[in-house]
Amino acid sequence: MFNSFNFIFGMQRLVEGYLLRATQRSDIFAHILIWHLQGESVQETPKEGSIDKNAAFQEILPEVRQHIIDGFNPTALDMFTREFDFFDKVTSISGVLFPLPKEERRAGIRRELEKIEMQGDDLYLPTAPNKLVRSIRVDSGIPLQSAAKVPIMITFNVVDRDGDHSDVKPQACIFKVGDDCRQDVLALQVISLLRDIFQAVGLNLYFFPYGVVPNTRSRSQMGETTDGGLYEIFQQDYGPVGSTTFETARENFLISSAGYAVASLLLQPKDRHNGNLLFDDSGRLVHIDFGFVLETSPGGNMRFESAHFKLSHEMTQLLDPSGVMKSKTWHQFVSLCVKGYLAARRHMDGIICTVQMMLESGLPCFSRGDPIGNLRKRFHPEMSEREAAHFMIHVCTDAYNKWTTAGYDWIQYLQQGIEK
Repeated sequence: MFNSFNFIFGMQRLVEGYLLRATQRSDIFAHILIWHLQGESVQETPKEGSIDKNAAFQEILPEVRQHIIDGFNPTALDMFTREFDFFDKVTSISGVLFPLPKEERRAGIRRELEKIEMQGDDLYLPTAPNKLVRSIRVDSGIPLQSAAKVPIMITFNVVDRDGDHSDVKPQACIFKVGDDCRQDVLALQVISLLRDIFQAVGLNLYFFPYGVVPNTRSRSQMGETTDGGLYEIFQQDYGPVGSTTFETARENFLISSAGYAVASLLLQPKDRHNGNLLFDDSGRLVHIDFGFVLETSPGGNMRFESAHFKLSHEMTQLLDPSGVMKSKTWHQFVSLCVKGYLAARRHMDGIICTVQMMLESGLPCFSRGDPIGNLRKRFHPEMSEREAAHFMIHVCTDAYNKWTTAGYDWIQYLQQGIEK
């Protein structure tokens, strides 16, 4: 009689065998797979009365990891040991900083970086295997904003593996000890899918799937050097209102903000303080850190951020100079949001399937409520296109300078020192 358990077990072994054969063809692929296995091995504590659906899967991960390592020849094993030892030391700095006061953390990063020695000229960045590390910029370490962890950004001097090895360039990376990044990856996969959908209607979702978004500053960092709002900062950086450079930057902000408005409505990312909003040197908005999406939010799921997307007062100043939602730029923003939402609805099933594939992963965003059912509801498949367009217009007007958005920024400023 057919035994479903034996079938599933056999399929697991077939997949394992395929992966092991693939690792023998490429040491870099083997390293990447090991890093992913380590990420999947993060143990989440099941809530009382719940079942850890990942337990059986996670049990076999150390075994698979060891099989890969056992397959290395002496040269490959030496390379693996040096690569992982080097970046384990870099990543561990995040944990060392946690008990330190905030004002001492930057100096602490430098102290720890000075202890790390390069172990060969073939080490590479885990997020960019084509970038060989030549040295660490020990004065580059920056502690980033986070409520529970101490992520750090470190800049390396790198060269292209297949390029001119005398052409050394800086490359920044973010490290956070003991963190499960799979939820961020899931969010970025959906954003990547939405970006492709939006391009047909003139929307842009600017993001980087791995590593640090280049040429950007967080809104919080901007606030450390000026007391002005975004409207004043854009004039300082791009020229007076009405100039070509200012209007180009404003249009970049408008288009990218509309893209993230629709993405935020669907994914429901929370913890949208000013440390998690970046602006590039062209004026485009970039969201980072998707630790709270779908059914989860900070503060024990208080759901304080009640707007579907962040549209603070200073953001409305750029999008709507009239201040009463009657300007040409405001109508352009809302129109793009409507076009993006209607385009996303036409791909509803594909977007939902992308999220649903991770339903059994044990990720926090699936730990409460009905995340898939509520995601489907946010598409409003029962509505006509006209009704859906009116719904999106309402979402935009509801988010406009909402008091809970300003309140959350104020709370983050008081608790974390994040500039509001």
